[in-house]
Amino acid sequence: VTQLVNYTVTYLVVAGGAGGASAGGGAGGLIYNTYSVSAGQSYGITVGGGGSAGTSGVSGTNGANSAFSSIAVSVGGGYGTRTDSVGGNGGSGGGAGANGGSILAGGSGTAGQGNNGGSNGSTPAPYPAGGGGGAGATGGNGSGSTGGNGGAGATYTISGSSTTYAGGGGGGVYQAGTGGSGGAGGGGSGGTNAGS
Repeated sequence: VTQLVNYTVTYLVVAGGAGGASAGGGAGGLIYNTYSVSAGQSYGITVGGGGSAGTSGVSGTNGANSAFSSIAVSVGGGYGTRTDSVGGNGGSGGGAGANGGSILAGGSGTAGQGNNGGSNGSTPAPYPAGGGGGAGATGGNGSGSTGGNGGAGATYTISGSSTTYAGGGGGGVYQAGTGGSGGAGGGGSGGTNAGS
């Protein structure tokens, strides 16, 4: 009689982060958990790619989903939007774009995987945009002449050392100012419009 043995594995699934534009892109959704696998059975792995960057007039694109078989599917990050638009929804939400007329909301994150993006800042120039959400924190709101910081990622030791994953991107500023810092765990920093 052959006895099959089950093993409990710890897994970390991180989806592709979104591309930013005026605002910071959201981090890919993150799932950390354990699962009992069966000896001799195969489990498919999908690694989602990152989204494409946009411009002040064109939003970035969402990241792609990642998966551990059908056991855990993490959602790609929500796009960082162009100016005058709300952030995209995703694993973590993208930030809201620079806007001269109203405060706009960041995109929504997926429950259990990420956090919301930040809103754009005060409406007078230089029009700061919001930061993308991260696995560990909401994206920062734009304020004054500074774009919102990207939300921090989450830290695990699954690789054998303490590593932070899935940070959100920093928001930009439409005119002269300071872009927001990327969130710990891989988020890129925001920029400013050249020549403004």
